[in-house]
Amino acid sequence: MHVLNATDGSQLSIDAARRGVVLLAHASSVTLLTVLTEIPGDDAGGFEGSVYSPDEQEALWQAEQQAAGDELAATAAALTGVEVDRRVELGDVATTICRIAEELPADVIIVGSHGRTGLKRVFLGSVSEHVVRHAPCPVLVVHERPPD
Repeated sequence: MHVLNATDGSQLSIDAARRGVVLLAHASSVTLLTVLTEIPGDDAGGFEGSVYSPDEQEALWQAEQQAAGDELAATAAALTGVEVDRRVELGDVATTICRIAEELPADVIIVGSHGRTGLKRVFLGSVSEHVVRHAPCPVLVVHERPPD
């Protein structure tokens, strides 16, 4: 079973990955995916273009990629006993998760969720809700555990 696990390196994402892989004990491989939503400095200057020089933009982009790699490493460190592949993609988070799930092809997607409802969900959006509605395979949504 190939599992696609979307992560942003937060404790919620790491816990979701750990709990999801335990629940899906027959996973033979896991692809960890983090999605960068924009190139840093790309729209900082409005109509005039970026306020950063090309070298500054490149440095910011490298820092974003390093942070994404660190997020994946933190999540991978929480998983044991399974082959882990790491991917960084650029795009809309929910759409990109669904696209990569189809490309792999993934048998299941694991996403974490804060469990927001009502107006908070309307104003903040919901990656997990979009993925559940548009994914090409089953989706395991792991809710944040309430504090003890």
